[in-house]
Amino acid sequence: MDRNAPLRRDVIAGGIAAAAVGAGLGSPALAAKPLTAGEVIARMQQHIGATWKAQGVDGFKAGAPETAVRGIGTTMMATFDALKSAARQGLNMVVTHEPTYWSHPDTLTQLQDDPLYRKKLAFLRAHNMVSFHFHDNWHALKPVDGINHGTQQLMGWTAYMHPEDQRLFTLPPTTLGALAADFGRKMHARTMRVVGDPALPVRTVYESWGYCSAFPGITLLDHADVLVIGEAQDWDLIAYVQDLVAMGGKKALIILGHVKSEQWGMRYCADWLKGFVPEVPVRYVPIVEPYWNLDHPTLEIDTKGWSA
Repeated sequence: MDRNAPLRRDVIAGGIAAAAVGAGLGSPALAAKPLTAGEVIARMQQHIGATWKAQGVDGFKAGAPETAVRGIGTTMMATFDALKSAARQGLNMVVTHEPTYWSHPDTLTQLQDDPLYRKKLAFLRAHNMVSFHFHDNWHALKPVDGINHGTQQLMGWTAYMHPEDQRLFTLPPTTLGALAADFGRKMHARTMRVVGDPALPVRTVYESWGYCSAFPGITLLDHADVLVIGEAQDWDLIAYVQDLVAMGGKKALIILGHVKSEQWGMRYCADWLKGFVPEVPVRYVPIVEPYWNLDHPTLEIDTKGWSA
C-alpha cells in the first residue's frame, strides 16, 4: 500500500483549486453561486459613503433581489431603447437614475391596464431583467454627488468647484455664448436653450442638473452670473430670467434638457460599480436625447420590435 497516495491526492486537489482561483473561478462552491441583484445593492450601500436612504424612490422596479446577475448596465432612465440595448449586451440588471414607469416614484395606480406598461413589463420579464431605481442615494454619494461628479468630469470643471458648495463653480473668464458652445460640443446637446446676452461675461456658474423650480432657482442666481439646469417650466423660472434680462440684469440661464444634464453621472456610476463588482460586466448604457430640431431632424430612438 502506498502510504503517500493520500498526500499526493491532497496536493493535486489543492493545485487544481489554486489554478481555479488563479483563473478567476474561485472555489467550486463559490463558482457555483451566482451574484444576485440583492448582493450588488448591498455592496452599493457599503460604498456610498453615507447613510443609505431607505425611504424615497430608490428600489427594485422590476425583477427581484434574488435574480442572478449576468451583467449590469447603468443608464440615465430605463427607457425602452435603453432596456433593449442592455438586453442585446447581455446586461440583465439595469441601474437607472430616473424612473422605469414615467413618474418619479414609479407610480402604477393608473397604468395597470396601459398597453405600453404591459409591453414594457413583458419585455423585462422575458429577459429576466432587474430595474433598480438609483436616484436619492446616488445624489447622496460622498464626497461629491454622483451626478455632479460625472458632469464635472465631462466638462473639465473638477478644479473649479467651490469646496463649500459643490454646485458653484468659478471658471476662467468666458462669455455666455462660448460657455453654451462648450456645452453643445461636449454634451452633443442639439436642443439646448439659452436666455441672456451671448456676449455677457461669465465667470461664476451655479448648476442644478435635472429639474429646477422657480425656488430655489431664482435665489441661486444671486450667487452666479449664469444658472445651468436640466429643465424648468416656461412660466416660472424661465420667465423670471427673461424679465430680469429685459430689466438690464446681467444674468443668464442655460437649459440643457434633463437627460443631457444628468446622464454623465450615470456614466461615472458604471466606473464606480466596477470598483467593487468584478464578477460580471458593467457598462454605461446611454439613452438618446428625446428631442430633435429642424436643423437635426433625426430619429435616434430604436423603434424595432423585440422577441422574447
